[in-house]
Amino acid sequence: MVACLGTVYLTACATDPGVVSTEARSVNPSTESTAPPVDSSEPPASSTPGTDPGPSDTSPAGDTTVPGGTSDDNGIGDELFPSLGNPGIDVEHYTVVLDYDPTRNRMSATVHLDIAITADRSEFSLDSDGPDVSAVSIDGVPAEFVAAPPELLITPATPLTNGQHIGVDVTYTLSPQPVPSAAGDQVGWFPSLNGSYVLNEPEGAHTWLPSDDHPSDKATFRFEITVPTGLTAVANGALVAHTSTVTTDTWIWQEDRPMTTYLVQMLTGNYEIVEGTGPNGLPLLSVVLRQDREMMQPYIDSIDEQIDYFDDFFGAYPLDRYGIAITDSFPGLAMETMERPTFSRGDFASGRLDTQQELFLAHELAHQWFGDAVSPQEWNDVWLNESFATYGEWMWLDHAGITPIDSSANAGLAAREPHSTADPTAEEMFTINSYDGGAVVLHALRKTIGDDLFFALMSRWVADNNGTSRTTEDFVALANEVSGQDLTEFFATWLYADVVPTSFPT
Repeated sequence: MVACLGTVYLTACATDPGVVSTEARSVNPSTESTAPPVDSSEPPASSTPGTDPGPSDTSPAGDTTVPGGTSDDNGIGDELFPSLGNPGIDVEHYTVVLDYDPTRNRMSATVHLDIAITADRSEFSLDSDGPDVSAVSIDGVPAEFVAAPPELLITPATPLTNGQHIGVDVTYTLSPQPVPSAAGDQVGWFPSLNGSYVLNEPEGAHTWLPSDDHPSDKATFRFEITVPTGLTAVANGALVAHTSTVTTDTWIWQEDRPMTTYLVQMLTGNYEIVEGTGPNGLPLLSVVLRQDREMMQPYIDSIDEQIDYFDDFFGAYPLDRYGIAITDSFPGLAMETMERPTFSRGDFASGRLDTQQELFLAHELAHQWFGDAVSPQEWNDVWLNESFATYGEWMWLDHAGITPIDSSANAGLAAREPHSTADPTAEEMFTINSYDGGAVVLHALRKTIGDDLFFALMSRWVADNNGTSRTTEDFVALANEVSGQDLTEFFATWLYADVVPTSFPT
């Protein structure tokens, strides 16, 4: 995710090629769009690209503790977000059937979850804080439930056993709104001028979708979204169907790659779908506001060159498709929603590829390898996402002749703040040490083991772990293996230390 800190820093990002992005969460996001009203009389375009199944989830099994009386007891022990995750379950698939009226800002929905039980349970929980749940069933049988935000506690008619598979349906209504995040600013569902968008990282998905809202639990998704006639609904994956009635349009999207809940894309509004083909026949599917179609074409055209560049260093593009979604969100928002990052039209209104746009596009594309294909096991591993994408951003700015990578690295080193990159608080997740500070660690590692081994490591990290969630310890172990060195002292000095060296290894 990229979002510059405030208007002053955003201006610096856009105009000074020597400025290195701090990339923290945008401050004071407004739910009002700067996009002008658009004519919705033109029917939306549609497409039906194919899908290929991805690798299976390798989520860890939960413990055998029956959920207790507090939200922390129901979580899986994430240090930064102790209430998130649900012990004893592994969600394998979601089917989200959702009807949204942007005029009334009212949603009615049912989510079906295919769940593998990983420990004997007499009761289990889902993360849910906002949805007004009216019914829960397990394999078609009504189940008792208690809404105890941020949890939905569910009691099956008979106890569940380790290895059992169940289908859970949760029916609910909601008037969705963004909510404050423990990481700062707001997350969740944002109404916009012409529809809506979501920002789920790190804990926003369960404010509108009952789920196992933790990055350790990846699942496949199907979205069936109904909106008023003439509007487009967009979600992750391939568009598999689009049907219309006199009053509504229904859009069905399928994501067959395992995905964490924070990477869910959900957009409604006056969007046009733009199809294409990228490097090696990769399906491309982008979405832009209808009135912006011509203005946004240069950014769509830039996709091929960036993928061609990154796959030389990070390995083959690891997912099934790519594209960009440029929305009427608050300026400064750039989020690595899986296979189709979400950007704000306010940051792309020039129609030109300036420094800011190059930076945003490169960062979110690099996330498809680092954060989307391979996700963090816990939220204190967030540097595995943001530092790696920041390093990709630095590489691209060097390649594009904007900022030499050593200049970016030296600026990042000078700006790094005291505190371990590998041990952020929730408030520090999206500040400099998780972005530039961690990219400094990668640059130091590259100078320590050499280019060949460094990029072999980066490629192996994705190829070996695609479709899973992994830890910092996993990365350190792979670095030792690929380099043939004991890098304990290196990581103690650069990653885990509160204060790092003032110059890079030679």
